[in-house]
Amino acid sequence: MTADDIDKAKNPLLGLALQALQRAAKNAREQAILHNTPLIIWKDNHVVKLSPDEIREQAADYRAK
Repeated sequence: MTADDIDKAKNPLLGLALQALQRAAKNAREQAILHNTPLIIWKDNHVVKLSPDEIREQAADYRAK
């Protein structure tokens, strides 16, 4: 589902749900870094285990864009 699809959705809660999921993902990354624990995610149809260092790298790359 694209951002445009969400904008055109009949249910206004859909956009709020996406925002809530984004906040939850950000919080999970922050907690994993804070507690020095890995974060398990689903990426490209595979389960991926990210170390706190990998999470920091991804965050730095995202901010650099």
